Amino acid sequence: MTTVLVIGVTGKQGGAVADLLLDRGHDVIAYVRSSESAPARALSDAGVRLVVGDLADPEALAGAAKDVDAVFGLSVPFGSGGKDEEVAQGRLLVDVAAQNGIHLVYSSVRGGDRLVATDIDHADSKQLVEAYLRDQEVRATVLGPVYFMENVLNVGFSRLADGVLANPLSAGKPLDQVTVRDIAGLAVHAIENPEQFVGERIDVVSDRVTGEQAARILGEVLGREIPYRQLPLDQVRQWAGDEIADMFQRFEENTDFVDVEGLHARYPGVAWHSYADWARTVDWEFVLRSGSTAG
Repeated sequence: MTTVLVIGVTGKQGGAVADLLLDRGHDVIAYVRSSESAPARALSDAGVRLVVGDLADPEALAGAAKDVDAVFGLSVPFGSGGKDEEVAQGRLLVDVAAQNGIHLVYSSVRGGDRLVATDIDHADSKQLVEAYLRDQEVRATVLGPVYFMENVLNVGFSRLADGVLANPLSAGKPLDQVTVRDIAGLAVHAIENPEQFVGERIDVVSDRVTGEQAARILGEVLGREIPYRQLPLDQVRQWAGDEIADMFQRFEENTDFVDVEGLHARYPGVAWHSYADWARTVDWEFVLRSGSTAG
């Protein structure tokens, strides 16, 4: 049994990692802002030990990391402190892992190992964190997730509650996507096999689908036709801001895709999900009911 500190445990990535670690019999410590939130209480009821702190508190984080074997961590974008705040969070994670000699599994973003600014803050911040990590004496594995399948669950943006799938990309544009289930699968596999994964950096992709294909798959799972609708980029810019609109513009222009089959063949110990596999795991009745209630 391995003792693992999980950062971001009340979010989608950290929650998926904690769940899988528990399923596999590991000891999980959750680093949370509050022990009184509903997600934190649910984790405690499941046998997770809670430690309260935030990613700007070096003493609290160092205390949480004492006597653990590994830490799964990520830095949080879109905070009030912007890119600088996220970079500071990532560097602190690296420092704590290095000082304690523990295995850090850091969830970054595809392209985070490059040194070319994208002018998209939540991507550029990861580049700076990874550059810092490479200069430290730290036992680390870096994962580079692509676009999350779970983003479609934001039905205010995807408009699934209205009976369509909306997205800024053209209908036939392929997009590499990943589910947090596969991020967790690879992260836990790395934690369980540090001798194989320390020093590795892996871009993580579950499947590649176009908007039309995603709409067809969702329609099959939901049992009704789901038309695809391309959102005007200017509308996205107005709704979600320049950073998100610019990200989708880069996706539209992208011709550099991950070798999905090669990745999955390299790590057969991960129970990889196709887009259809993932869609069948979702409680769509709950998602759509919650989305329609939220208006």
